[in-house]
Amino acid sequence: MNLYVYAGKDLYRQEKALEKLLEKFQIDQDRRVVVDASDRRTFRMEKVLMECDTLSLFDEGKKAVIVRNPFFLNSEISEGGKVTKSDSPAVRKRKENEQATKENRLKLLESYLKNPSEDTVLIFQCHGYNADPRKSDYRLLEKYGCEMVLFDTMDEQAFIPYARKALKDAGYQLEEKAFTLLMDRCGTDTMLFQNALARFDLYGEKKLNDKDIRHLVSLNPSINVFNLTSGFTSGNLGLAMDTAAEMLQAGYDYMALIAMLSKRLRIMYNVRALYEAGLDNEAIGMRLHQKKGYIYFVLKDSSRFTSRKLLNLLNQLAELDQGIKQGNISPRYGFEQFMIRNGME
Repeated sequence: MNLYVYAGKDLYRQEKALEKLLEKFQIDQDRRVVVDASDRRTFRMEKVLMECDTLSLFDEGKKAVIVRNPFFLNSEISEGGKVTKSDSPAVRKRKENEQATKENRLKLLESYLKNPSEDTVLIFQCHGYNADPRKSDYRLLEKYGCEMVLFDTMDEQAFIPYARKALKDAGYQLEEKAFTLLMDRCGTDTMLFQNALARFDLYGEKKLNDKDIRHLVSLNPSINVFNLTSGFTSGNLGLAMDTAAEMLQAGYDYMALIAMLSKRLRIMYNVRALYEAGLDNEAIGMRLHQKKGYIYFVLKDSSRFTSRKLLNLLNQLAELDQGIKQGNISPRYGFEQFMIRNGME
């Protein structure tokens, strides 16, 4: 059966692999149908299956039906749920309707999977997230031999050799400082890395230094926010201030930096307050809907602060924010003074 789930957060590799699959079956653009399945209120499985069974009399070869972002494979989207005695009539009715819709969708899908069209390649594409194996739809697809292909984000250990090889294959020579800066700006995001390679091609030079990288490759906000907050919380004021200067040069303003820092400190405060109340990492993760490993690293990053100190820092940032908005404090002076006063070990 030509049945696939393509999932994962590495969008570049997922898209390339999907294109390769379609090329393997010699399916051109005219014989590809994409159905948006992200909104459970508008999605209809009947439409997907009708497309699967519909072929032009004048076409030869296979057709692809791509179900994009299926909500029913997304772990963050729930359907129905058990009806409880405390549910209001409206909530009870909503849950019952959602459950009935789900059962009907599964029934229709299984009916097709028992007798699929040999001329159709059916692909469920989770664009940027992993398919949840706990979902009924996942188990049904698995039962009928669906090929599950995951493209998860590479870790640094895997990404660096990947990047070095890609640069070598493309004929680029980067100074080590330039390569380190490139990795800082791309993180482990293959899409950002491939976009950087495309800019290198337009630039026309094969030997690149760190100045070239600064000119050609944009800042990665998530990486720089991490460096800003990590430098501050670890007492590495130099790293924090250098990162802030680079972000300001790239177009961020002081209000944005304050907001980013506040958001991170608020997360740290919530975690550390629960930890100080006696909860372990797993219990904190359950309370805050985060993985245990994430809680571990938040506690590690905030180890030099108590929850009371973190709350004090948040209050300082709130006062700074108000002072800037009221015109009583210079954004640059206020931000720098906050960092110097609190950001050293």
